[in-house]
Amino acid sequence: MFFLTTCGGVTPYPTLSVASPTIVVSATKQLPTLMPTLWNTPTPETLYGYPTSQPAVLPTCNPIDCFKMEDNVQRQDFSFHDLYLGKYVLRNWCNNDSKFTLYPYCAVTISSKSNQQIEIWGYPARLGEETGADLTGNGKPNIVIINWSGGNCCVGTIVYEVGDSLEKIMDIGSFRPGTFTDLNEDGTYEYKAPYRNLSLFCTNCQLRVSIIYEYQPGLGYVPATYKFKDILSADIQWASDFIAQFTKQNPNMSLHFLSANYYNNPSDEDKEYLKFDKENLDYFRASNALYQLTAYYLLAGQPVDAQNTLNNYFSPEKAAEYMLAIQQDLQGLLAP
Repeated sequence: MFFLTTCGGVTPYPTLSVASPTIVVSATKQLPTLMPTLWNTPTPETLYGYPTSQPAVLPTCNPIDCFKMEDNVQRQDFSFHDLYLGKYVLRNWCNNDSKFTLYPYCAVTISSKSNQQIEIWGYPARLGEETGADLTGNGKPNIVIINWSGGNCCVGTIVYEVGDSLEKIMDIGSFRPGTFTDLNEDGTYEYKAPYRNLSLFCTNCQLRVSIIYEYQPGLGYVPATYKFKDILSADIQWASDFIAQFTKQNPNMSLHFLSANYYNNPSDEDKEYLKFDKENLDYFRASNALYQLTAYYLLAGQPVDAQNTLNNYFSPEKAAEYMLAIQQDLQGLLAP
């Protein structure tokens, strides 16, 4: 089976008379068992044949490049032909064209009676194993879709809440797929996503960190790393210790951020940075650790510690300038 081999496949959900599977997200914690959704109006098509008078249509066009999936398309088969969730039928499609052997061109479709079909594309796109579980504690199952943009980065995670209509409660990008875990054991699952950042203002600055998203009614999944700051403790300690050790061993080397314009118009700080970088192999790591430490404090909801970190190494004007620039790098990920 082409799609099962390429994208990992999806566990089928059975009819109402058969117990649903339990979905595991970690070695110690399980997602709740899927329960059939109750509907306000009769939906005789639920779990019985197609929800429309015709099978869900083949996805025809990617909004970006309109590449058509025609003769070489294969549909993932399930034990019950299609994956049903309440009144919705979910299908995976992949193009079997030889030029997509490494990253196949795929789509996930969500179809229901009298509603426009939803199509989500990727290289590949697939249903997440959490599909069918109640992630929010609202008593409604969720649809989880993972789609790649191509290459080894980046990944989109889209989550719908299934009710009388579909509500999108998550649509985020990350470096790799994340995991759903109930971190605070309140019955609602947080999403922990690996994040990689390349600074917009600093050529030598990059960051890899986990971002925590939590579900909030009316808002969906929003960044909430500051509420789970313990995940940053080891990173903060490492960066702080590395900088302290470096500056103690190299008291005459001031730390700098290499500007994004140093190729065209290098500043005096850029020239000093390049000089120190040639003299000491750890200079790059120390400068980047300073950027990382500031970012960790901001993600942890500790802006005073972040500002004090910069104040220790730069003039007040430069420290304020860099603070704003790092906040801009982390836009959309910080505490409200």
